[in-house]
Amino acid sequence: MPGTLLAGRYRILGLLGRGGMGEVYRATDLMLGQSVALKFLPEEAARDTRLIERFQGEVRVARQVSHPNVCRVYDIGQIDGMPFISMEYVDGEDLSSLLLRIGRLPADKALETARKLCAGLAAAHDRGVIHRDLKPQNIMMNKRGEVVIMDFGLAAVAGGLSGGLSGPEARNGTPAYMSPEQLKGAEVTVRSDIYALGLVLYELFTGKRPYDAKNIRHLIDLQESLALASMSSIAPDVDPAVEKVIRRCLDPDPARRPANALSVSAALPGGDPLAEALAAGEMPSPELVAASGKVEGLDLKYSIPLLVVTVLCLLATIPIRMHTNSLLHAPLDLPPDALQSKAREIAASFGYTNRPADTALSIQKRTDMILGMARLPKPLKWDEWMAAESPIYASVRESPSLLIAQPTGEVTEDNPPPVVAGMLQANINGDGRLSWFEAVPLEADAIPPVTPETVFQAAGFDSAKFTPKAPEYHERFAHDEQLSWTGPHPSIPGVTVNIDAAWWKGRVTMARAELRFPGPPRAAGNPQPAWIEWLITVANAIGIFFGILLARRNWRTARSDRKGALRLAWVMLIVGFVIWLGKVHPVPDSNMLPMFFTAAGEWLFDALLMWMLYLALEPAVRARWPHSIVSWNRLLAGKWLDAQVGSHILIGAATGTALFVAANIPDLWQVRSHSTLDAGLNLTAALGTRQWLQVNALQISSSLAVGLVGFFVIFGLRVLLRRDILAAIAAALLFTFSRPDIYDAPHLAITLTVYIVLYSALIFTLLRFGLVATIAAVFFINSYQYITVGTAHLSWITPPGLATLTLLLGIAVFAFWRSLGSRELIAGNPACNG
Repeated sequence: MPGTLLAGRYRILGLLGRGGMGEVYRATDLMLGQSVALKFLPEEAARDTRLIERFQGEVRVARQVSHPNVCRVYDIGQIDGMPFISMEYVDGEDLSSLLLRIGRLPADKALETARKLCAGLAAAHDRGVIHRDLKPQNIMMNKRGEVVIMDFGLAAVAGGLSGGLSGPEARNGTPAYMSPEQLKGAEVTVRSDIYALGLVLYELFTGKRPYDAKNIRHLIDLQESLALASMSSIAPDVDPAVEKVIRRCLDPDPARRPANALSVSAALPGGDPLAEALAAGEMPSPELVAASGKVEGLDLKYSIPLLVVTVLCLLATIPIRMHTNSLLHAPLDLPPDALQSKAREIAASFGYTNRPADTALSIQKRTDMILGMARLPKPLKWDEWMAAESPIYASVRESPSLLIAQPTGEVTEDNPPPVVAGMLQANINGDGRLSWFEAVPLEADAIPPVTPETVFQAAGFDSAKFTPKAPEYHERFAHDEQLSWTGPHPSIPGVTVNIDAAWWKGRVTMARAELRFPGPPRAAGNPQPAWIEWLITVANAIGIFFGILLARRNWRTARSDRKGALRLAWVMLIVGFVIWLGKVHPVPDSNMLPMFFTAAGEWLFDALLMWMLYLALEPAVRARWPHSIVSWNRLLAGKWLDAQVGSHILIGAATGTALFVAANIPDLWQVRSHSTLDAGLNLTAALGTRQWLQVNALQISSSLAVGLVGFFVIFGLRVLLRRDILAAIAAALLFTFSRPDIYDAPHLAITLTVYIVLYSALIFTLLRFGLVATIAAVFFINSYQYITVGTAHLSWITPPGLATLTLLLGIAVFAFWRSLGSRELIAGNPACNG
């Protein structure tokens, strides 16, 4: 009765209503000093254990949802064996009585109410809660005009948005506001609530129920035939877009309804056109995708920290490299041209005095030497040893004829094959000393024999400290004499040096200075298991096969983004051409043309492969996950200055630089523990402007390929596993174990951990920010290997390293500038405005 005090806390004010799940009273919470609603089970139901469990379940479910458009549940209690819950008291009128009184809401008020209903329902769905009894009687309009969804008494935790209920539980609710699958007792999911939402919205805009059925069988027939009266015939001011989205909500096939309540809200007039297309079950066009999403860039509170992180991590490259790379511990006084000249001097001293017709030069790392030094007794004196033995060598090939390297023009150790008499290769250490020499014997007359002392002088060792020994190697070229010596290294204790040489008619045809380190060599890591190689090969073949089929189908059904695929193919072609220009060994035009056309075939194949994959897979992403390619489509459309494109490039730059620094932590730890000093920078870019452009074009190509293929793989896993976190974990493991280099790592557990964390972060970037951010992150990570900057500022490797560092800084600053959009970096002071 009114005035009754319950539990010494609640003063009953009056009965609000009765329903299938109990009685609801208005009361005053004396402890909190506010009005509340108390809901009790009926007396006869309070003795039903099953109903009590459902009642308690209502509290557990409802307390998970906190939103202005959802009735708030406060507490649970019991009085005289009667369980009750206290909840927010909504002072207003339920939607059913309001519509009965006024007929229907005005179009603008109905639209506002519809959006709030969608927001409240989306909040419940986000917590994995399905209402199952959404109807006008369970929707309140308070005195301020706010919409509040009530009565989760029939709701249940569905175990996530993809979960559902089935069996007898599915049929609990009000038949007139049930979906077809709910009426049939089939599985009830989030899309069942979307159906009920469509019924409520229909009534909200028209004042009429969509279906007037005589019984449940008749109702099911009407629902499945979609026999809806036109909303505009009932209410002429209803926007056609509203009717379109409501009809999608009322589709008898759950799979064809909007995926969630927010999609419904976005599809209403004034919403996101991209979400509208998705809610309508339509394939958004690439132009619509590009036009969707935000037009402004990042807020300064995000963009400034991202830029700071990028700049600091790029600058941190210098001390990190100094601590983890042997290259920057070496003097490196002789540039590549000087090393090439030194190779010519040594070749002449070995009996090859004629000037070569052609010469090719490359720079290599002495990785085996670095790994051998890491096995020496501690402490490791890296600076001293790097001064004694340079960690790099210049590989110089000379030929009495042109070095025509078929098929594409890239000269390597065995291309063109060393078959011409007088062809030679000399590997000259970075300090100008010979490491290895090999020459095809000349048929010329014999000359006075080149002395062993000449070989020792070229290698930079004192022959007096070496003793003869039996030769260990069988040389591949003809020779009439072969000698070997062994002796201690003059600067590195515990290391011996083997000197080997062979002669033919007085000329040296082979010379080698090999360092021998104490102890067993580093155990070779486990090779990549054969089954993984086989699995990758089969997966690639299957992927290409089905990619061709998908591309063909998408082309014929006009689903594919033909313009985007063509633009991507052109980019791959141009980038491939730039890469070839940096790798090809120039020879006269008559010999270049065949190599150009062969190389062009390779670029064309790569471009066609990317074109085919894009045609095959992009439509599925655009249909299901279009927000992740909004900035990508803008980029393809030539909107380089778009604020969102700049924002995503900046996010990718910060992610890539931060991941690089994080990935180097194990290397820093290994150096600290004196276990190794990585040999690891790439010096290709230091050979000249042409090669610098080549490596950057290579990074663009690699980033596009890795970003796009990885993007499609993750998307496929996401569709298959249905959970972002599961897809991210599966993709990280897949990418990690598909790397052949991890199986040879000296610290496998550390390497695996680093790569899994690295890939997981990249995948999170992809899932959260989309394709452009991921490609930018991959580009920044890959470009780090070309930042050859240390304390030796006058070294020949510094300018190209500085150029790469400046390029990355420039990209980050440019992206930051474009991310501002129409914002000002430093806002003017309003007080100063006249």
